Amino acid sequence: MRGLLAMVLLGMWTTAAAGQASHAPHGDDGKNVFGALRQEWARNLHDKHVDASVAEYAADAEFINPDGSRAHGTAELRHLFETVTGMFDSDLVFESKKVEISGDLAYDSGTYQEGLTVRATGKAQRASGSYLTVYRRGKDGAWLIVEQVWTGAMTDAAPPQG
Repeated sequence: MRGLLAMVLLGMWTTAAAGQASHAPHGDDGKNVFGALRQEWARNLHDKHVDASVAEYAADAEFINPDGSRAHGTAELRHLFETVTGMFDSDLVFESKKVEISGDLAYDSGTYQEGLTVRATGKAQRASGSYLTVYRRGKDGAWLIVEQVWTGAMTDAAPPQG
């Protein structure tokens, strides 16, 4: 169970966000908008702002975990975020490889590195992998996540040198 939730965390910490930063001019090339969304997404998870995290997704969004299981819709996403933020602390770094926009759909794809700490034990772990986030722009101009996919592997963090 802990391993599955850790893999879920890998995926969750990696893409983008919406919320207040989700409004972008239609003429924006996407690089700045989706960079800001990625950072807001990671910050909301780091700071354990579950409501803000869930608000980054469309009501019909799907989160696809590294094991292939899915969380669909607002209620399942909320449960996933509550579980993961209750179990782990995260420091996440993204490297976007490609952002493409076509009409009201866009995607952001890249890699991530993450430091995880199990809150109950203080055990440190490292995670790395790839992500793909698909966005849809609403009538109000906000970009919301409609599909998010994660791959990744976890290892124990190296003990501190000293």
